[in-house]
Amino acid sequence: MAGLGWRLTRGRGGRHISLIACAVAALVIAFVGKAEPSMFDRVRAALSDGTGPVLSEMRVPLFAVERWIGNIGGVFTVYRENMQLRQENAELHKWQDVALSLEDRMRRYESLLNAVPDPKPPFITARVIGESSRPFIKTMILNAGTAQQVKKGQAVVDKRGLLGRIYVTGTDTSWVILLSDLSSRVPVVIEPSHRRAILIGDNTPAPQLELDVGDGPIRPGDRVLSTGDGGLLPPDLPIGVVMGQGSEFRAALSAAPGTSDVVQIVDYRVPEPPSAADPAPGAPSQSRASNVTPADVTAVAARPVSAASPNPLASRSPAQPASGIQDEELDR
Repeated sequence: MAGLGWRLTRGRGGRHISLIACAVAALVIAFVGKAEPSMFDRVRAALSDGTGPVLSEMRVPLFAVERWIGNIGGVFTVYRENMQLRQENAELHKWQDVALSLEDRMRRYESLLNAVPDPKPPFITARVIGESSRPFIKTMILNAGTAQQVKKGQAVVDKRGLLGRIYVTGTDTSWVILLSDLSSRVPVVIEPSHRRAILIGDNTPAPQLELDVGDGPIRPGDRVLSTGDGGLLPPDLPIGVVMGQGSEFRAALSAAPGTSDVVQIVDYRVPEPPSAADPAPGAPSQSRASNVTPADVTAVAARPVSAASPNPLASRSPAQPASGIQDEELDR
């Protein structure tokens, strides 16, 4: 019994000695680390160099297992997205048939009415060579400038809709101010209510819509198009759709500048009104009257009257009755 107690005391004392030794070693290492930090940096570098290849080899299976575990949740996400895309694809096919039918009907109506088609403005294709996304400016740089007839204020579009407009032009480059920029102001129209508004950029992906003219109802999902007001932009360029409720509405932009690589610069020009000197359609021509001179008028006035055809009013005196009246009296 005494021997058993001695062994327990001896084991407990050994644990106390090891604990004290570890504490002393930790204090010594901390003191030396403060006094000679470079020595520990060299030791750390040597350890990392020695264990680097081993860690690289161990990382390959660990990374494969981590990626496989992460893909387990992605399988369900991909399946859900695939189902949503199939549903959207079926709806888009339905609307494609409707759009083609309406396009064919519109073409026949225009042919029957002999309507004048809208002119298509010329454009210049350019490539995006840079972007600037600073806190107070949202711009992109194009590889076309004044050498390619690019002018300030022209609209810049891609296959999805309006991106912005040119605000600085160089010889071979130009800068585009985006619709989301803080200093961007663009007149727009909201369909189908025909409500006019101003699209105000505030450095967010969805600029604000400030309602201007009209009182038609606005609902989320309505189309936002550009207008030709002020000759700033060509009309009917797609911009986005309305989002929001209440009194504050925003526009979810259709075009994404971050994914645009090739864009078009539209050379839109406002049609000039007719001149006041041009004759109106259907007005009588004044060319013959304008060719009459005062000498011609004098010659006509001085021409003698032919005796073969005397003026009946001038040959009869006021007291003399007309010959027709005399014949009636004789018949009676």
